[in-house]
Amino acid sequence: MKDDYKDIIDLPYNGVKQHRRMSMYERAAQLSPFAALTGHNDMLDDTARTKEEADRENDMPKDFEEWYAVLMQMTEQESLDADNEPSA
Repeated sequence: MKDDYKDIIDLPYNGVKQHRRMSMYERAAQLSPFAALTGHNDMLDDTARTKEEADRENDMPKDFEEWYAVLMQMTEQESLDADNEPSA
């Protein structure tokens, strides 16, 4: 199998004579409709935005008791911070 193309491997290639050579712009235009990742970044952005929203919702207290506990912790922290401030 190694020698299958031995007789033609070193022949010069002069290109196709019937067709003119395609410019890089024309070649890109021909292949662009088949871009596999079209819209991929938009989908990633939507997924990230949805995840951020879900994370924010999960961080929020669900009922009154949880809200009350959060407020009490904040109040206690503020009073501790006020007690630890040096007096002028």
